[in-house]
Amino acid sequence: MRSDRRAFLKTATRLGAAVGLGSLTRLSFGDGEPAGAKPRGTLICIFLRGGCDALNMVVPYYDDRYYEVRPTIAIARQDQGTERGVIPLNDMFGLHPAMEPLYPFYEAGTFAPLISIGSPHPSRSHFDCQDFLEYAMPGGRGITSGWLNRYLVETKVDGESDFRAVALQGLLPRALRGRYPVLAVPDLDQQNDPLDIFDDVYNDMDSMETLERGGTRDVILESGRNAIDATRRYREMTQVAPADEAGYPDGRLAARLRKIARIIKSDAGLEAACLDYGGWDQHIQEGGSTGKMADMLADVTGSIAAFANDLGEHMQNVLVLTMSEFGRTVKENGNRGTDHGHGCCMLALGGSVKGGRIHGSWGGLEKENLYDRRDLPVYTDYRLVMHEVLEKLYGCPVPEDFFPQYRVPVKERLEFLRPLA
Repeated sequence: MRSDRRAFLKTATRLGAAVGLGSLTRLSFGDGEPAGAKPRGTLICIFLRGGCDALNMVVPYYDDRYYEVRPTIAIARQDQGTERGVIPLNDMFGLHPAMEPLYPFYEAGTFAPLISIGSPHPSRSHFDCQDFLEYAMPGGRGITSGWLNRYLVETKVDGESDFRAVALQGLLPRALRGRYPVLAVPDLDQQNDPLDIFDDVYNDMDSMETLERGGTRDVILESGRNAIDATRRYREMTQVAPADEAGYPDGRLAARLRKIARIIKSDAGLEAACLDYGGWDQHIQEGGSTGKMADMLADVTGSIAAFANDLGEHMQNVLVLTMSEFGRTVKENGNRGTDHGHGCCMLALGGSVKGGRIHGSWGGLEKENLYDRRDLPVYTDYRLVMHEVLEKLYGCPVPEDFFPQYRVPVKERLEFLRPLA
């Protein structure tokens, strides 16, 4: 039993933390919304951690300046031999050729890029800017709850499904941390299932004698059992094997999105799911139409497209939104990469998206129009995007103090979403 206890303690670090703040609250899988309640939409937030290069995602191919400052990594205006060129969206912008899986959704009016999005704070620190984004408070260091967790707290009602939000990773992203309990599910070993170890330890009361000090034994036991029940129910839902006609690529992101699709189809009341996709801090050998970034874009967009195809009509109430802590420098560096920048972009896909167009403002790439004469400026504060998600995807009247020290300007709305029917 001593070896089992060691295994239990090791695994507890992963699964115990997975229920997030408020972990002593029972997690269960409810029957959905209370009778008469209006169904809310579902947000799938994919965080591209590391600062993605917006200019090589939504490419200003009309601008000669783009090609002047990016002699080795720019995406060509058209195909050149074996090198693929920009996929034009209009006479100014186009998609990186690796993002072709999303183009049919652009034509169908359900996909739209959001450009020059970001934080007004001047920091170029990964850690600070990720925190500022997920807490929705640029420069704020006293905030301990994420913007999505604040939404979950604000809209909690009796009788709702407790399975409203999930993170498919070992630790909760900051956007989901706070008073509302949220399940985070790490990748679990199917052959040596740690849940079996939990069961053995919790069912053997003698093995918990060291927890009796301080009177915490019963609380910890119940919390642990509830976490086990929730995680096991999650596994049951996500292991149902549907016919795979969606064309998911190989890769971790696609595997996680496939699981989320099964949860949505199960009508478990899911409203928010967060996934991290790292590796975008490409100071060296970023590549152009081919290379590291191209491979990552193909993986991300191919996975998102397969997810949308998998959900079919369910996508009417689902929004996939990518975001990153900042963009990259306009000019490539001496290592054929880019450095930390400022303004970035988001990608929005879903039935409520006003697609087939590009949303946001643009000022060109001349130095006098850039932030610090080197970076894309931020014309749209990311809190405007979040406000629109809350208001139109969730139908949630946003309290004035929802975004600390910030009031959303009425005249600066992005209007990239339609309200759910």
